Amino acid sequence: MEHQYLYFLVIIVFAVIQSVFGMGILVFGTPTLLLMGYDFSDVLGLLLPSSVFISFTQMYTARKLDFSGKEKSNMVICAIAVVGLLSLILTVSLKINIDILIGIILIFSAAIRLSPKFRTAVNRALAGNQRSFVLLMGAVHGLTNMGGALLTLYSTSTQSEKVGIRATVSRYYLMFGLIQLATLAILRPQALSLLGLEAAPLGLFIYWAVGNLLFIRATAPFYERLLTVFIAVYGIVVITKDYI
Repeated sequence: MEHQYLYFLVIIVFAVIQSVFGMGILVFGTPTLLLMGYDFSDVLGLLLPSSVFISFTQMYTARKLDFSGKEKSNMVICAIAVVGLLSLILTVSLKINIDILIGIILIFSAAIRLSPKFRTAVNRALAGNQRSFVLLMGAVHGLTNMGGALLTLYSTSTQSEKVGIRATVSRYYLMFGLIQLATLAILRPQALSLLGLEAAPLGLFIYWAVGNLLFIRATAPFYERLLTVFIAVYGIVVITKDYI
């Protein structure tokens, strides 16, 4: 029962973050629930419904923004990688230390955000290698549920305004979520949780009541710093959790 209350708290807190940045429930909720002792497939079943609800709402409200043919092609490439790697990890006894991989991704992402020069260099590199990057991003998300750590880099390299950045993130997150839910339903249906479905309306309510208002009023520098701190701290905690 205590874990259930903590789970709903996770949804509430990270729904606010996802409302502002387009990502949060998966990129922060995954390491949080892993730290609480949940199995990876159970984490997917608990977090995906709320993430999908919010991402769909964000994508729908930004539906008038241009969506290029190149972006659609990139999403197909990314989707193939998500399906392939998630299917692999759900069906094969693949020995991979997901916690360490997640931590490394988070810390790397925070390091890039702390250095404007490094961030600019990464953005330039991404501009010329988008298809390779989205393939990597899809593989990482399929293995760890943490593609959002790389998606933040991708979205800021292709968009400059906060509305466009959040719209790009929400499109990919909606795609991630629908693919993952379908894959779970086929390969690991027992991981689909009634509790996850019950929490989804709560996440959507938090989006409309709190998160979207913060997004509208957001000052970029403050939220950029706050997100960087969250990413760095979670990366460190996930890597060191077995030693503290």
